[in-house]
Amino acid sequence: MPTSKDKLVGKKIIVVGGSSGIGAGAAAGLLEHGAHVTIISSSEENLKTALQKLNHPNVKGDVGNVRDEPAYTSVLQRLAPVDHIVYSSVDKIIRGAIADADLEEAKHCFGVKFWGSALTGKIVSKHDIIRPGGSLTLTSGTGAIKPGTTASIGGSLNAGLFTMTQGLANELKEKKIRVNCVVPGVVQTELWDKMGQSKEQQIETFKKVGEGLPVGFVATPEDIAEAYLYCRCFLIDRGKV
Repeated sequence: MPTSKDKLVGKKIIVVGGSSGIGAGAAAGLLEHGAHVTIISSSEENLKTALQKLNHPNVKGDVGNVRDEPAYTSVLQRLAPVDHIVYSSVDKIIRGAIADADLEEAKHCFGVKFWGSALTGKIVSKHDIIRPGGSLTLTSGTGAIKPGTTASIGGSLNAGLFTMTQGLANELKEKKIRVNCVVPGVVQTELWDKMGQSKEQQIETFKKVGEGLPVGFVATPEDIAEAYLYCRCFLIDRGKV
């Protein structure tokens, strides 16, 4: 049996949404442990930038849009078989008072994080994408546990991913594929730019939030990457959240 630090050496891993944010952090961590990583992004420009930043011989990229089921299915089939898939793709954080919510925009955002996760599960279930003994890891958020006063919709999206994780674990057990879910809190990613916060505002937000956390700081994508590595190397039970 390989030691824990060697369990990912030579393994083929797809990171959907790996061109930025948490996904990029996960991709970097997986590469450090010897994996062969393919990052999937809907943006060819973002993909090119990410590959240049990672600058690693064991990483490659592919353009895939989870809003286009036939095309995305084709990408996963072409890359198969793989050992693990990490799904971290997200369009935008849904936050704000529900009275002011743009529900059409919210429905659109569900299309990437929620329905993209569901589509990935569907493809993995229907086709031989992940080898037996491999895994699929989804990404939720702590808004599912404690949504606060401005996360009724976003928290519900993330809570739905808890149920999806458990349901997929049951559906994929015959294929011997385990399903897990990483649940980050506030993380310093490019999503804050999409929310319209300036860099100065983000610094203030992270400082304020960090002061209220037991660890005293807001996580970076590199911090969260450790959770994905844990799911790859150590978890053996299905449906862990």
